[in-house]
Amino acid sequence: MLFSVEQYARLEAEARAEQLSVGAYIREAVDGWMDRKRADAMAAMQRLFERADRNPMHTPTPEEWEAEKDEFLERSFMKDAS
Repeated sequence: MLFSVEQYARLEAEARAEQLSVGAYIREAVDGWMDRKRADAMAAMQRLFERADRNPMHTPTPEEWEAEKDEFLERSFMKDAS
């Protein structure tokens, strides 16, 4: 990964303040970003499910709807990658 001289200096300073290597600092930042992205997606999906639960259009059976929600949650981008 390439950084400008200024970016790397900032990374070094932040990593030093956290008593981490630059690599560990970057890994933590990436993990945090990915966790937030996954949490945002899960929250959006939960809002969608709640809205659909309150205002269903086509009325699948409760079992069908639960199975459909489970299927969405099983998609690879929704799973924890750790």
